Amino acid sequence: MRRVAVALLALWLGGCGSEGELLGTIGPDATQASAPQADAGGPAADSGAYALKYFLGADITWTQQDEADGATYYDDDGSEKPILTLLKDHGFNWIRLRTFVDPTQPAPDPEDGGIFAPYSTAGFGDLAHTISFGQEIKAAGLGFLLDFHCSDYWADPGKQIKPAAWAGDDLATMAADLESYTQNAVSQLILSNARPDMVQIGNSITPGVELSPGSALGPVSDWPSLAQLLTAGIRGVHTADPTIAIMLHIDRCADAPTSIAWIQNAISSGIAFDVFGESCYIAYQGQPGGWQSTFDTLVSAFPDLKFVMAEYNGDPSDASEITTANDIVFNLANHQGLGAFFWEPTHSGAWGPGLFTVSGNQYSTIPASIDQFDQIKSAFGL
Repeated sequence: MRRVAVALLALWLGGCGSEGELLGTIGPDATQASAPQADAGGPAADSGAYALKYFLGADITWTQQDEADGATYYDDDGSEKPILTLLKDHGFNWIRLRTFVDPTQPAPDPEDGGIFAPYSTAGFGDLAHTISFGQEIKAAGLGFLLDFHCSDYWADPGKQIKPAAWAGDDLATMAADLESYTQNAVSQLILSNARPDMVQIGNSITPGVELSPGSALGPVSDWPSLAQLLTAGIRGVHTADPTIAIMLHIDRCADAPTSIAWIQNAISSGIAFDVFGESCYIAYQGQPGGWQSTFDTLVSAFPDLKFVMAEYNGDPSDASEITTANDIVFNLANHQGLGAFFWEPTHSGAWGPGLFTVSGNQYSTIPASIDQFDQIKSAFGL
């Protein structure tokens, strides 16, 4: 019998008054557990983590390495602050971290046969670094979303590369390795006071996971295999802690038909999950009008599912995009929008601008951008 997360997301208040709404597991034969009372606080180790109307989040994985290299962070008033304190002061209440199987390993490029240099020769993004950062996140009283890339290297719609340690596995062996990996990782995080509140199995898994050699581009071509792998990863997480919420994440924020088909296939394949995340970048997914349309369509099609913007950024020519992105999720019908995660606010790149200017190792907030989060915090009653 498949496990059902008994106390997932403890209380989802989101405008539901004092009653709250428990997030249930999505999938065939899944059942809804009875919601605890508001003062129950969810799992003892994470009291209050979900007693929030909205998750105002950020993925700040790079800051751990930046700090090791001497990075310091400065707020609008010129005061130096630890990055978590600075973000909390502007309303952030959730942090997302990505983690890799062994980020010190080079990885094969599935498109041209070349070799990618390791994600981090120093091991940033491995389990040990994730535990250390997770301890800081939980000590700060923030919600924690853990993003398993299930790879040694970046996983995205163009590449889902098998870890070096699993490269020779057949499907059954790889599923067993994935289950063991997620169970061990989550167990160690829990024992270290760094328990994640929500876990992604895979990152931007539009085409699937563990697909190399070969291109990862295109839709899923083998749902039975993907279901076996995702179910194994989920089973590992829930063996360690059955109350941790599970998210699946793709990159089709402006493509409602593909997103609908993906979710339908996942459900019909028996994959039990709680949250569906989309990447929403203007550089890649187009303007927010398309995001709005997709999320509205998904909410209508899947009334029992919760949604997040797992990654988003803005348009450097329009500072209001941050507010627009969060408004889309916050205002979804039936309180199905959990929150949104700004991707790497201390960095800028092809994906979009950050929230900071950088001079050497000094990172300073951009008021026109970071102050939007103060306004969101106030407007959403956070």
